[in-house]
Amino acid sequence: MPGKKSNQSSADTRKIRYANREDEEMYGIVIENYGGDRMMVKCEDGVIRVGVIRGKIRKRMWVRLGDLVLITPWEFETKKQDRREKCMIIWRYTGTQANWLKTRGKLNDNLDPDNVEDF
Repeated sequence: MPGKKSNQSSADTRKIRYANREDEEMYGIVIENYGGDRMMVKCEDGVIRVGVIRGKIRKRMWVRLGDLVLITPWEFETKKQDRREKCMIIWRYTGTQANWLKTRGKLNDNLDPDNVEDF
């Protein structure tokens, strides 16, 4: 019968977004929430940056303390005296996705989503 939808439920398979090293993307963990769309992020290169949530995901994904995120460091307005570098938060990983990345060896040893209180 044309026009009828199937009642079979398909499994929700989402692809995990990896860090694109050519675009200078890297992983980070949210260690403090400043409020609004700004957060303190510890990046895999060891630098602590102020992260700004990208406008496209601002209302779609709620980023909380301890979440693994994908960031892009800013090339402008970063090397100012007595200020932290800045970055754009472009993606948030769920707990399952973060564990999957950890078990596959994609995360650096500096990033451990389980030990956020150490920072």
